[in-house]
Amino acid sequence: MLASISIVLYSLKFPLPFFPVFLTMDFSDIPALIGAMVFGTGAGIIIQLLKNTVDYLLHGSYAGLPAGRTANFLSGSLLVGLVFFQKKKKVDPLSLTVSILLFLCCMYGLHYYFILPAVMNLIGVSASAYVQGFTAFQPLVHDFRTAVAFVIRPFNFIKICTVYALGIPRALKLFRLVGSREPGR
Repeated sequence: MLASISIVLYSLKFPLPFFPVFLTMDFSDIPALIGAMVFGTGAGIIIQLLKNTVDYLLHGSYAGLPAGRTANFLSGSLLVGLVFFQKKKKVDPLSLTVSILLFLCCMYGLHYYFILPAVMNLIGVSASAYVQGFTAFQPLVHDFRTAVAFVIRPFNFIKICTVYALGIPRALKLFRLVGSREPGR
């Protein structure tokens, strides 16, 4: 059920102002986060896999291969995988901060070394042309490293904070509801 909700939410993505149009915000990671917190990290990752697989089968990819879906799967899996820092009964601010910082560091590396180079190769765009696209949104961008640092990282920060702010309270509520039921009822 959570995977179905995630698939529907993924189709409702929208661009954020001040970011390139290919960086879209969606709330499809919230059901995966809830699944990870209530049923375990594996459930959250399976929800991410199902969401991206179904979306690729339904809509294909502008680059031919599912580079965007792979990036979404990696970021979403990382987002729900870092939930192990959260306590099940309440939110620990220190673990939440560590989760966000680890997510941002890992996503920086993934975008810099894997995701963006793969997309550039698939669509046949040079690094300088790609960087020019980022410069329109952030004048501090002058190379590939600063494009990831000043455009991708702030977008990822907004995304993880939004998903955690909306998903963690709902997951805790559902966890308490599921945990309060006696076995066999």
